[in-house]
Amino acid sequence: MKRTALSLALLLAVSSASRAESVFDGGRPEPPRLAYAAPSDGYGASAIARGLSAGAGGEATLGTAAWSLLLPGLAQQKLGHPVRAKIYYGVETLTWIAAGSFLYAGRVREIAYKDYAVVFAGIADADRPDGYWESIGEYLSSDGIGGYNEMVRRDARDLYYPDVEAMNAYYDANAYTGGDGWQWRTSGDFYRYGKLRDDSRFAYRYALYSVFAAAVLRVVSAADAVRLVRSNESAAEPAGARTSLELAPSPGGAALFLTRSF
Repeated sequence: MKRTALSLALLLAVSSASRAESVFDGGRPEPPRLAYAAPSDGYGASAIARGLSAGAGGEATLGTAAWSLLLPGLAQQKLGHPVRAKIYYGVETLTWIAAGSFLYAGRVREIAYKDYAVVFAGIADADRPDGYWESIGEYLSSDGIGGYNEMVRRDARDLYYPDVEAMNAYYDANAYTGGDGWQWRTSGDFYRYGKLRDDSRFAYRYALYSVFAAAVLRVVSAADAVRLVRSNESAAEPAGARTSLELAPSPGGAALFLTRSF
């Protein structure tokens, strides 16, 4: 229990019997002295020391909550709440299983749509940048009417007309020609490729969401641990503040102690 003591000692000087003849015999009478005095055991400095010790223990317990940032539920287990800890452990396990599963599914579908394009779009090999796979999913062919290269020519004209050299340079830098060209056999093959690629992208996205969920779970677990610590500290504290006033003998007079407990 934290106890903060404020002690005010009022020392009253008492003349000895040998000096009690008259106030005029000893010259000017000595006025009462007001000073701070060390209180009896259980108050003052000892109570403050115990309060500081309790505060340090609370800070140490709050430090335990930081374990949840490493592994959700670990702080709950250290604080004596095994059921809560098991719940966090379970959610943490499911989160990483989901992340691994989506990551694996995304990779499998990525290989599938690339192999599918090699077979049904006439692509030479699957070692291409991601922008290439995006382009063949937007155009039925690289050449011809409505093809990808026609769009590149239009962009070059819009950007650099009438500078013919700049237009040709832009086309050469962005067009897919030769072994980079493609032509889907049917529109059905084209749409099936788009479906495979979308499935791969969605799987990768959900894997990323699962990692975000694991990070959020750590924050929630740490906040829950802090709440548990504060709840434990509140239960250990008295129901309300208490003020007491005591009068005790002190060398050379009397001491008046005013104590406030929180």
